[in-house]
Amino acid sequence: MVKSMTGFGRAVKELDGYVITVELKSVNHRYFEFSSRCPRQYGFIDEKIKSFVNSRVERGKIDCFVGIEALNTESADVVVNHTLASAYVKALKEMAQSYDLKEDFGASTISRFSDVLVVKKAEEDEEKIWTLVKEVASEAIDKFIEMRQTEGKRMHDDVYSRSSFILDCVSYIEERSPETVKEYNDKLVQRVHDLIGDVSLDENRVIQEVAIFADK
Repeated sequence: MVKSMTGFGRAVKELDGYVITVELKSVNHRYFEFSSRCPRQYGFIDEKIKSFVNSRVERGKIDCFVGIEALNTESADVVVNHTLASAYVKALKEMAQSYDLKEDFGASTISRFSDVLVVKKAEEDEEKIWTLVKEVASEAIDKFIEMRQTEGKRMHDDVYSRSSFILDCVSYIEERSPETVKEYNDKLVQRVHDLIGDVSLDENRVIQEVAIFADK
């Protein structure tokens, strides 16, 4: 079956407390080239999903997006980076004293600075996460391959219809070829007669000219 090198497949599922999204898209490429985007904390998935996709897709430049959203946030804690918060407070006080400003900052101001508040999540089972992602990825790959096959069939039908038209043209030319050569011979003889009158013609020369025309 003819398959197109361009394709797209997307699947989204809610599984065991997670909403998982896998999206695949590709363009033509002679070999298998793969790039993926996963959430930073799930970077271990990159190589796994590359191998999994490659086990079913052999060619094409493929971009893969993996989204993982944890629905259960009860296991997450927000903690204060006291060392960093203290440094920010000290810097702000020094700034206020140096420039004769009011020290009107509070906890909400300090919390806006990068990494002052840190979200800590409970350890997650990597194999469990990968099993869930793999299930969604399998569905996305199914849709991806189906689209490639659909596009490939469309291309095949288009090429077939064009080739059929070309073959019809060739058949017509082959059928018309003897008649065309005879018509050219008659026109050539008539043209010569029109130019020189009833003077006898060199038949070999006429045949040579007709043969040259037929070769064209």
